[in-house]
Formats: sequence, structure tokens, C-alpha cells
Amino acid sequence: MGTIRKYKAAVFYVDILGMGALTKEEISLTTSDYQSWLKKYRHEFSHQYLAAAILAEFRQILSSLIIKYDNVVISQLSDCAFIWSDDICNIIKFAAEFMQLALGKGVFCRAGLTYGEIIETNENHTLVRFIVGPAVTTAVKLEKIAKGARILIDEDFPKFLWNCNKIFAERTQPLFSPFTNPLDYEVYDEFKWYLVPSGIIGEVDLRMLVYYDKVEFTKNRLKLANRVRLSPKFLWNTKSIQGRIQLKATVSFMAENKLLGIRHDYAWTGLGIKRSKEIVDNLERQITNDNNFQEFSTLQSDTIIDDDY
Repeated sequence: MGTIRKYKAAVFYVDILGMGALTKEEISLTTSDYQSWLKKYRHEFSHQYLAAAILAEFRQILSSLIIKYDNVVISQLSDCAFIWSDDICNIIKFAAEFMQLALGKGVFCRAGLTYGEIIETNENHTLVRFIVGPAVTTAVKLEKIAKGARILIDEDFPKFLWNCNKIFAERTQPLFSPFTNPLDYEVYDEFKWYLVPSGIIGEVDLRMLVYYDKVEFTKNRLKLANRVRLSPKFLWNTKSIQGRIQLKATVSFMAENKLLGIRHDYAWTGLGIKRSKEIVDNLERQITNDNNFQEFSTLQSDTIIDDDY
């Protein structure tokens, strides 16, 4: 017999962008758009097989993380998922790692992150568990607001984190800040999962980073932005107006200059003309070997890398 219980929890709601248009076959695709996803499966190149391959990768990422994080529950519903726990710190770390893994593997997602009251079912059978409640409703609402692979939070989320774990809240303070949405000029609160590698969240004080760490974290972020710009995994996303907007928005905020106080020469705002694994790898090596990163107070050059690399 199933049980129902009510409690306070952190809720991470994540959705794959563009899947509706893909499964409804509202976008026109060519052979090259399918190859990076379907060539290894040896299936026919079709919208439905492509959607299935993306969903399989999505599920694999979720499955790999549920093993890693204790006291976290996952409920996948086709192209979206709810992840929740009464351990707010674990959900924050889960959310950051999920987003970095997903972009790295070509799964383009957007999310909402909240903390509040939920009602959870715990059934004694194989059907998926589900949750309802104010925190769930808010997480879903937040996910739909911004453009690109952002995680929006409600304004009280940092306060809840502080009340649950003051040390963790202090160490991660730079990851929680507002941004102005260029679509409506409203100010929204964001969890900036892309600022630092997921593995160090909560382990080091991000307010006290040394120059070397700031540069390495900036390079990690730029490599993710580079994948969004140039990986063939995202080719199908470029075939719709909305898909291109979502990709460009992601590249723009992930390649933004002076984050963490570091100036770089990769302030991309657009998408690359050509997409291939070779181009991605070449530019990633260039970023790795680049020694021109500077603290922005000592800037002397405004040169940027051409978007048409």
C-alpha cells in the first residue's frame, strides 16, 4: 500500500528544450542533423528515433547521478524530470553536475530550482513516484521564464539555503545572483551553475578563489560554451528560430566576460557557421593552452576571437 507524506524539500525541475517541436516533426532536418546522434545505433534517420536517442542520453545522465547522490529522488516524465530531496545542498550539487554533464553530451536543458512544501507519494510498486505542492508548481513556472540553459530560482531560495546550512551558503554565495532578462527587462534570480566545475561546489569558498583557480574555472565554462556553439549534437536545435535563440542565449551568458573577475578573448554572442567534433576539440585545446587570461583590472586588449571560427 502506498503512502503520502508532506515535508519541506528542494525541488529541481529540468526540461529538454525543443523536444515538442522535434516529436511533432515541426522542424525540417537533413542527414547531417541526425548523424552525431543516430549513426552508432544504425537506425533510420527520423525525428522519432532522434528524440528517442536524446531521451536515452537524458535518462542515462539521471541514472548515473542517482547512484552518486544520497537521499535524492528522481521522477522522469518523458522529456522532463523532477529531482527532490530534503537535503538542499545535495540538490544544488546535483543540479550543477546534471547541467554540465547534459551540455557536454549534447542534451540541451533548462531548469527551475526551489525550496518549500511538497507532498510526495511513495508507492510499493514499479510506477514512478510523484510530487505536488507549492515548491513543485514554482519550479515548473521558473523553468519557462528565461532563454537558454539557465536555472532560475525563487528570491527566497538563498535564504532557505542559509537557514539549512550556513557554511555551504557562504561558500557558494557567488553562484546565486539576479540577472536582467533582455526579453522583458525583468530581474530574475539565478543559480549560476556554469561558473565553476560542479565537483567543487560546497567544497571550497568561492569568495576566496586565487587567480589560478579563477582562470581554470573560466576555461571550464568556455569549453561548455564552445560545445554549444560548435558541437554537431546541437545541429537539430539550430533548425528552428526558437532553437537558435535558446542556443545563442546560452552561448552569450556562458561566454560573458569578467565573470569571476577574469577577462578572456572568447566573448562569443553567436553560433559557429560550421559544426564538427574536430572543430570543438581544436578550440578546446586552444582554450586549454591559452595564457592570455587576465584579471580585468589589468586589461589592455579588447581583441576577441571571431564567431566564425
